[in-house]
Amino acid sequence: MKLQLAGIGYKQGGRQMVVTAMNPIALVKTVAEPDQWNPVGSQPHGNRPQNKQHRKGIADYLETVEHFVLSAVVLYAKQSEARFVPDRDWNEDEERAPGILYLDYGANFDVGDGQHRIGAYSDVMRAHIEDGDPVRERLHASGQPVVVVIDDNPLNRAQDFTDLQRNAKLPPASIGLSMDRRQPVNRLLISLVQEPRLKIFGDDGSASRVEFLKDSPGKLSAKLFSFKTVRYTSGTALIGVSQRSSASWDKWVNSYVEEDLHSAREDLIALWAGLANLRPYAEVINASRSAAQLRSDTYLASAGVLYAIAYAIYMARHDHKLPITHAVEALTAIDFKRPRTVGGELKTSGLTPEDSLFVGNLVDPTSGKIAAGRAAWEAAGEAIRARIVKPG
Repeated sequence: MKLQLAGIGYKQGGRQMVVTAMNPIALVKTVAEPDQWNPVGSQPHGNRPQNKQHRKGIADYLETVEHFVLSAVVLYAKQSEARFVPDRDWNEDEERAPGILYLDYGANFDVGDGQHRIGAYSDVMRAHIEDGDPVRERLHASGQPVVVVIDDNPLNRAQDFTDLQRNAKLPPASIGLSMDRRQPVNRLLISLVQEPRLKIFGDDGSASRVEFLKDSPGKLSAKLFSFKTVRYTSGTALIGVSQRSSASWDKWVNSYVEEDLHSAREDLIALWAGLANLRPYAEVINASRSAAQLRSDTYLASAGVLYAIAYAIYMARHDHKLPITHAVEALTAIDFKRPRTVGGELKTSGLTPEDSLFVGNLVDPTSGKIAAGRAAWEAAGEAIRARIVKPG
């Protein structure tokens, strides 16, 4: 007597694989506790150390999202404990075959890829143990996609994990965030970049100056900002910089938007409409300057400068009770141009604070390059705040 799982068999690289689906509750019970990877140990297979926050994030997702989706996990079974038998009417010329995966009772799968997903299922089930619990019932009625590889060689399992990570490519943040309409802040910003009043994002609500496909517009791009930059700039203007991790930032900014969507929307309209009045942006809007020229001539296409502006406006508003409209108007007193030599060439070395407000905080005085770190743009934000509150 064996455990039977209906599936579709196929081969990759000469190895027998079966794609199937298991009830998450049953899945957890049939998977061995993963060992930690040790390349010089007696068992040359294992998993990377678990990231507790990542596992908790998946568990929170499973608990709170009714229409959840998780990608397939990859499990391994020994040839002595598992075999795949195609249906009798299967044509052997086909590259895939429906059939049955037979697994010895008591045998456990090894986890190749998916330990955090499986661990999250386990955590959720432990937190929802009562029959009739809606979360438990939702999991019980769901299936988790599984790819079973029948292979005895543990070295192959470690190599497979590496290959799966190498051949996977996460989408740019701008794509993923703009697709994620579950987050209130994303829904708000998708509507704002299509707001006809906000010419900075595009003419007639076209959002033509926002880059959704990449996180940084190219040097010659007609786009001014990526959606990722618009999102973080907007969020920083609303909640400041007290949240140091992406997860906590998302939580706080989404709560802020949910609590008062109207105020958040009006504040962000004031922010971006005010920025549109800055001369360099205004010239792009009226087509007397291209986005590429703005990028070449000023720092205003730099994400770091935008984050610094947002932080300065947040501080001016909360620490000095200055309305957003007044704070943004005060930015007109700041010179955002890139320093140039007497001959008109970009000045890239020997910079001093007299060349630009951003030298020594966001801009490296010896190379002229813009720093990418948070500490740099926060320091630049403090410098901008000082100008906003005390212009001159």
